[in-house]
Amino acid sequence: MALTRIQKQEIIDDLLNSVATQKSVLLLTTSGAEASLNSKLNSKIRSEARKNGVILKIVKNTLVKRVFEDTPDLVGQTYLAYLENQENSDEIKVPKSMVGMVNKDFKENFIILGAVVNGEFFDSAKTQQLSKTPSLQDSMSSVAGSLNQIATKLAMAIKEIPAGVARGISEISKQKS
Repeated sequence: MALTRIQKQEIIDDLLNSVATQKSVLLLTTSGAEASLNSKLNSKIRSEARKNGVILKIVKNTLVKRVFEDTPDLVGQTYLAYLENQENSDEIKVPKSMVGMVNKDFKENFIILGAVVNGEFFDSAKTQQLSKTPSLQDSMSSVAGSLNQIATKLAMAIKEIPAGVARGISEISKQKS
């Protein structure tokens, strides 16, 4: 069923307000994939995506092109994957969760076209590379762990100073007696 001009404008407005403002949006297609996507697999990938806070939306290619002008020519069904809740999000979360899921469970059904990250289009290879980058939360955890180790070693070193002084005084008093 063809969309009316008003329906298309509503979709574009929704895309501009909810999708184009995202830090990253992943573009997937079923066109050219090894196996077709049936309704069971479609439900499964949408369910898995929702568990990660990601929404999957099929959008007409001409409308995607209007919102993300730098995307290459699109053929077939194009899925947009983006975060449902943008709070505490980063550029890595959507590519990391969706690329991993597609590569693991849906490799025959989807082709990763790329991602739009902060308004810039990343091709499939760059998107794959981006998905392997630690997320903001992972990076912060790593830094916190390193700082904790440094603080522990520093505390032990500081604690050792009075103990060393006490041992030295004890040795001096033994030598004098």
